[in-house]
Amino acid sequence: MTFLKIGLVLLVSIVLQLSVFVDVRVFDVAPELLALVAVLAGFFAGPERGATVAFGAGLLWDVWLPTPLGVAAMSFATVAFVVGSLEAGLFHDSRAQLAGLAFLGTFAAVVGYALLGEVVGARGLVDLELLRIAVIAGALNGSLAPLMARPIRWALRGPVQFRNPALARP
Repeated sequence: MTFLKIGLVLLVSIVLQLSVFVDVRVFDVAPELLALVAVLAGFFAGPERGATVAFGAGLLWDVWLPTPLGVAAMSFATVAFVVGSLEAGLFHDSRAQLAGLAFLGTFAAVVGYALLGEVVGARGLVDLELLRIAVIAGALNGSLAPLMARPIRWALRGPVQFRNPALARP
């Protein structure tokens, strides 16, 4: 059942990304919803399970991106693993912490995607605009993180063992 719930959250995220956030932009940058799902999955489910969910989110996003298949998946999975590994030492008591982590995770996912894309032959991803795009996308995802946390927790609830029992509540 958890697999279906995660699939539903990913499906809704990709539909929102491709329909609503195509037109809703701040300084010509859209939020990266699937990167946000990846960061939050790492945060709530831990490094292994979070990286698995993030890899799936990245593969789904890779279908619509011009880079080779797997670039976003590898970037998202790496970021989710790092976030999940760092999560053990964090307090889960503030939305500001969640927003900050979403900002940093999204920033890392966007920059990692561009760098990995350049390595595998997609030219033109790394330029001066990259940092501006990564900062704005990170800020947008940071503001959306408290809204996206509830569906992510709902989807991951089940066999996932949360380190903090307070996170298991809907």
